[in-house]
Amino acid sequence: MKGITEFALNNSRTVIMTILLVVVGGIYAFISLPKLEDPFITIREAVVVAKYPGMPVEQVERLITRPIEEKIRAMGEVDEIKDSTSKVGECLLHVTIKDEVPAEQLPATWKLLRNRMDDVKPELPEGTIGPMVNDTFGDTSVATIALWSDGFSMAEMHETARQIRERLNLMKGIMKVDFTGVQDERIYLEVSSARIAQLGIDFADIRKTLQDQNILLPGGRINFNDVEMIVETQGRFTSFDQIGEVLIPISGTQSSIPLRDIATIRKAYVEPVHAYYNGKQAIVLSVFLLSGVDAVEFGRRLKTKIQEIEQSLPWGYVLEFATFQPELITKAVRGMVVNVVESVSIVLIMVMLLLGLRTGLIVGSFIPLVMLFGLLVMYALGIDMERMSLATMIIALGMFVDNAIVVSDDIKVNMETGMERKEAALKTGRSLALPLLTSTLTTVFAFGPILLQVGSTGDYTSSLGSVMVILLMGSWFFSMFYSTSMCQWFLKTKPAGSGGKQQEPDPYQGKFYRFYRRILKFSLGNRILVLGITGGIFAAAIYAATFIPQAFFPSGDRNQYLIYLDLPAGTRIEETDRTVRKLSAWLQDKKKNPEITGTIAYVGNGGPRFFLSLAPVDPDPFVAFLIVNTQTSKEVPELVQRTRQYVVNNFPNVRGRIKSMWLGASETGLMEIRFSGPDPDVLQEQTDQLMAALRKIPGTTDIKQDWNNRVFMAKANVDQTRARRTGVTSKNVADSLSFFVDGTTTTYYHKGNVEIPIVGRGVETERHSPDSLRTLSIRSSSGDSVPLNQVADVYVVGELNRIVRYNQERTITVSAKNQVLKVSEMLAALKPVLDEMEFPKNHHWEVGGELEDSAKAQRNLAKWMLPCFAGIVFLLVWQFNSIRRAAIIILTMPLVLVGAVVGLLVMQADFGFMVILGMLALAGSIVNNGIVMIDKIEENRRDGQTPYDAVINSAVSRFRPILLSVSTTMLGFTPLIINHDPLFFGMACVMFFGLGIGSLFTLNYVPALYALFFRIKAPGKQLV
Repeated sequence: MKGITEFALNNSRTVIMTILLVVVGGIYAFISLPKLEDPFITIREAVVVAKYPGMPVEQVERLITRPIEEKIRAMGEVDEIKDSTSKVGECLLHVTIKDEVPAEQLPATWKLLRNRMDDVKPELPEGTIGPMVNDTFGDTSVATIALWSDGFSMAEMHETARQIRERLNLMKGIMKVDFTGVQDERIYLEVSSARIAQLGIDFADIRKTLQDQNILLPGGRINFNDVEMIVETQGRFTSFDQIGEVLIPISGTQSSIPLRDIATIRKAYVEPVHAYYNGKQAIVLSVFLLSGVDAVEFGRRLKTKIQEIEQSLPWGYVLEFATFQPELITKAVRGMVVNVVESVSIVLIMVMLLLGLRTGLIVGSFIPLVMLFGLLVMYALGIDMERMSLATMIIALGMFVDNAIVVSDDIKVNMETGMERKEAALKTGRSLALPLLTSTLTTVFAFGPILLQVGSTGDYTSSLGSVMVILLMGSWFFSMFYSTSMCQWFLKTKPAGSGGKQQEPDPYQGKFYRFYRRILKFSLGNRILVLGITGGIFAAAIYAATFIPQAFFPSGDRNQYLIYLDLPAGTRIEETDRTVRKLSAWLQDKKKNPEITGTIAYVGNGGPRFFLSLAPVDPDPFVAFLIVNTQTSKEVPELVQRTRQYVVNNFPNVRGRIKSMWLGASETGLMEIRFSGPDPDVLQEQTDQLMAALRKIPGTTDIKQDWNNRVFMAKANVDQTRARRTGVTSKNVADSLSFFVDGTTTTYYHKGNVEIPIVGRGVETERHSPDSLRTLSIRSSSGDSVPLNQVADVYVVGELNRIVRYNQERTITVSAKNQVLKVSEMLAALKPVLDEMEFPKNHHWEVGGELEDSAKAQRNLAKWMLPCFAGIVFLLVWQFNSIRRAAIIILTMPLVLVGAVVGLLVMQADFGFMVILGMLALAGSIVNNGIVMIDKIEENRRDGQTPYDAVINSAVSRFRPILLSVSTTMLGFTPLIINHDPLFFGMACVMFFGLGIGSLFTLNYVPALYALFFRIKAPGKQLV
């Protein structure tokens, strides 16, 4: 390894060329790297849907959901089957794949899931639609574009949206463009049951007549003068009026009657609209990008393209961005770049002030070189530029600048003893190459758990580990290759002292060194006292750590907040739509909400995924979702409170959950408790107790349970005896009810390239009144009609709206948030209530939400901690060929807790996942100092110094480099602390205080521990 330094000093042109390549390549990489707001998270989740219209909830669970679950569970790749929801006529299952399954194997896993769903179809009731697998559930839109207009119909808007999509699909980098909020056209044939029964017409006759007439079928081929001519039977409806002219035969007679005489025929849209932009009816186009595309660069092209398209549209159409990720990405990246520049500038200034202009410039030039090298390698490895990777440059700054400081300082000291520059550089390369490599590798191993962690949290933090390893290894190489060369070229110093032949000058005679020597002598003379005090402080830090609040990930800094509206289960979608329009109008009121710049609302569904960590809500007619954009992120907390109060005051029947955005892979502050077991009554009772306890905790909001309220259901219980006497079957009853209540598609009307369903159904009074159902005419096999109440008992009952299962168990999930308390504090407050509950056999509870995600992430992290720790121990033993020396360095690692606890308490920061990562980085820095200090002790002993003098002189020689690297690193973190970066504030506080306090301990703790382990006695005359 000394060959790196020797090669660099003997090949200056190669060094210069390497520097130029790194600088030019790094600048190019900075410009070309794809930019994201947050790290990419692989969504290992798919949605499986199966339908059987009209089937009751419990039958759906028993006959459809459970067989599907059993088939899915047979897949070894499946981690959880969560939120397996059974509703009337439908089941919907969320399937998550194990974190250990690599992202590149997910397509094959989804294909296997589809095959399993094909296999289960014969086991499901005949008539089941599906199961269908949606493996695009994790696709995240880079932009959502609202198309609205004045004066155009929804059909015209839909056709225009299609044309816009065709033009957008031609853009390079686009994966797909989806629609939300489209109102499909319908032609409704509304008939009266009594009217057609009187005429002796069955709805099946209407459907068959329409289908037989509205056809386009081939009639064969004929030879016409040796030319083949295709014969086609043309019978399609060519105009809307032709539908009403169709003659419907009257049973038992030769007569027929025009359809318009027995049915009201009208064009309409599926009600209500499903998307509003700023209160206006809209179609939302969601743009999805291919992996690896630079979203910021694409955003510029997309804006230009949308302006171009809008100008080409007929007057009255408007295209506006509802959400636009590139803008938020630019803001996040620019903010982190500013933090990096500020940190680098502070470190450069401090280095020049503390080391002098010439040495400071040598060390200072090392910093941008290593960072540009890091960008170049990131570009080569496909690591994106985002919040996490950029912040890693700040975190690594102090660690890699330490290598340059140690090397430059050592060369300077060698020159001060009278060595020539090249000789001084070669000696430094020989003596420091191995210890600096070992210290660098120990830090790499410390970050190993981050780099090797799997799962969504691992995806979120993986770039931190990757970039850290790149920068640390790059800094070691360039400290041997570049710093030594720069010192040979530019470093100048005068020998300290006379430089006589009999005695080498001593560069460590300054007043600070003399003061530190006195402290060291006291520490070595009272080593047990020093170690005892250190142990007591460490114990106090452990106790103080119990008072630090915990938060897995902090809240976000987006200028957006979210509104979830849950109306009572069973509410018609029209009522949900009215609620959304009223709330949208209030949000758009500039007098009451001047801070709001725009809103996008989705009725009956959650719209497209626009934020990677935010899963869309499952569709239901009684739910709605709104995104509110604000001028700045600082206005969000006050607007959340104002909106929450407005919803409470104006929508008493609506459960509104108003949330700010969050960082990380899971929602911040979300507490979930899952009650599982076979008995719904027991589960509901436990749920009610917990929700009552939650309401008693001040500041608790968004209390929700996912089974919803019971709903009314009208049942027609067919009396088989009476039905047989009248010639009516249960199928006759089911078909009649299906036709008159929900409607049945009879055929299609083709208009241009659009296919419009023609739906037959009963008149409104028959569809919406349970009393009308009793007199609904049922056509018997003999052709006669009888009222429904003659063959069936019709009654209304209250039933479950849904049954939700979690990992194949019936489970009710209770969720809530608190405006003051952390999730761990909420759980502590609820623990007495949970302990008092009775849990019958096969019933239990477990924690979900943030606490579950945090525990899972920490388990994934801890899984690699022991192997990585073993790697550190092996490196240290290999470095020193000594168990005791390795043990001394290992025992310095717990010291990071002291500074970390002080930093979190003083700055009132939360303990979270990013803080854990900061402590790993901190441990690496503390270990580095110990490695170089002990290596210097061994070098001094080899040079003939007594063990006592070797310890003293080693610590003194490391005093200046440690203070320099620590002070520069601490100041490098100040931008993150001053700007209160939401993601890295806690980590920065830990690093700032931990480095300062931990390094002060190291300067005395390591020498005292070494003296104790090796029984080094202090000379009596030197005791203080």
